[in-house]
Amino acid sequence: MSLSTVVSTFYNFGASPAAGRLKLISSSGSTPTVTGGLPNDIPNTDPIAFYFNGGSGTGIRILLVERNYDKNYKQTFCTLSVYDPSSWTKTVNENLSAYEYSDGAPLLNIYNINSPGGTDAGTLYGADYTGTDNDNGRIFKLIHGKTGSTETLTLDSHDYQFVPTGSGATAHSVDSVFNTESGTDYVYAAAQQYSLSGSPSNPANYTYYNSIIVKLDPGTLTPVSGGGPSASLAPNVFDLQYYGGSFYVTALGGAQWNQTPIKWNYTSRIQKVTTGLTVTDLVRPADSTETKAKYDNDKFDIRSLAILEDGTAYIINGSYDSNFAFKGHLWHANIADLTGDDLLSHTAQIISGVLTSTVNGYLWALLPADELSKVWGMLGDTLGVYDTSGISGSAIDAATASGWGTIGSAAFNAISLAMPTVTRRGRRTIKSVRGFVHPVLVSRAGMSQDEYDDFMSSYAGK
Repeated sequence: MSLSTVVSTFYNFGASPAAGRLKLISSSGSTPTVTGGLPNDIPNTDPIAFYFNGGSGTGIRILLVERNYDKNYKQTFCTLSVYDPSSWTKTVNENLSAYEYSDGAPLLNIYNINSPGGTDAGTLYGADYTGTDNDNGRIFKLIHGKTGSTETLTLDSHDYQFVPTGSGATAHSVDSVFNTESGTDYVYAAAQQYSLSGSPSNPANYTYYNSIIVKLDPGTLTPVSGGGPSASLAPNVFDLQYYGGSFYVTALGGAQWNQTPIKWNYTSRIQKVTTGLTVTDLVRPADSTETKAKYDNDKFDIRSLAILEDGTAYIINGSYDSNFAFKGHLWHANIADLTGDDLLSHTAQIISGVLTSTVNGYLWALLPADELSKVWGMLGDTLGVYDTSGISGSAIDAATASGWGTIGSAAFNAISLAMPTVTRRGRRTIKSVRGFVHPVLVSRAGMSQDEYDDFMSSYAGK
């Protein structure tokens, strides 16, 4: 029986004490079920987890990331630990002080991880979303290995820090991909960039600029010849994935709006990027001139893309109203048919019976479930398995999946593919895909506790 598995983390501010959890969730083609996970609560409400190829022949491991905050709820540094998922034995204990870059800045806000295999196993390339005091994000690498019987995790001395091109902007690293081309390895990385004037809880205060892509030497993490950095991607990019010799990016196009009537970003895009960093627009939403009812399904931001091995592409589009209720659609298409910067409705078909009503939730991600010829759909607040005909079985909610049930207000925090599902993504690489996450949940840096409480209460009360 074929099985596909994801690793998911949860937070629960309503539990006493507030905590996080980590669970493995599997599907054989129908309703997902919990099949494992850490047996104990995580005394941190902001955990994320990633599978990776362990070094020194240790096999598959899980990296647990816990983001920490001081008494003013300003981020301090990441706490990292490593687990063997076959037994949930902790093989690397939490760091008591910060992992620091060569300039003394702390590893702060891990957003994504990818991990090569083979002779490169044990190297984890990752995106640090934002630095201390909302500084520019970085691409880093962690080295996992074994000395005697002791496993170790160290931060390599090389990193790449993005430099913004927009006036007054900071660049926030969101994703990286390890890729091999003609026997030579490279790391590709993407960052969004924006400037902020006023409260970070008001989307109108953000100005987004074109996102940045760069091609790096995997050893030194410096740009290679012809590798940029290039501010050529659509604004507010949040995902970079490899398929069929090219990269595909998904970009929200601007700020995360929550207005009635619905407001969306005309520059939201799915784009194709060659290994030489040539960018082609593939799919767009309706623009300001396309006001007729026949364009209604295109009047949303583009949120997530997943591409199966057979070329089937699944896409989420949607936007929030003033009550933080999300309206949108799940689509399917053949990735080869996405060409020419056309409307989504001209190149894809809506999957019936999905997102038929508004959703109050903030995590939107599509992850390929190639073993099932289906896709994992994290649709705001529930996780299910879908194909071109609709949902397979039913979805599972955070209360059920986390095991908290009616205690507090459990919510999904992050989700990524588990091994061995992801071995084929980029040939030798484990590619963790997080999907679009509301900026408030990505990083609380620069946000007052009152603003954060207001946001969370609006979510928990739905």
